[in-house]
Amino acid sequence: MQIAPVLSLVQRNFYALLHNHHCGLTQMTEKRAAQRYRVFKGGTITFENNGIACTVRNMPAGGVAIDLETPVTLPQSFTLSIARDNFVRTCRPVWRSDRRVGLAFVQ
Repeated sequence: MQIAPVLSLVQRNFYALLHNHHCGLTQMTEKRAAQRYRVFKGGTITFENNGIACTVRNMPAGGVAIDLETPVTLPQSFTLSIARDNFVRTCRPVWRSDRRVGLAFVQ
């Protein structure tokens, strides 16, 4: 009796990609304008004299993705600060997925 190996999700994705490449199937096109850099930093969103703690998860050149502890309605523009980096930027939300929010830096 032969037992089939159990593949991890990463292995399955790799084999699917390899199969698609060899079979001439179209690959997904990367649509991001800038490389994302994964981070795990504490930050603070500030607006109307309120401060909300957040976790900065990645930092591409033009914005960041943050995690919030609870879903919060954000204004059109606010300040994001990362104290340990002396980082302060005005941001606006551009996408949202449950507690993760994508922010763009305002020029």
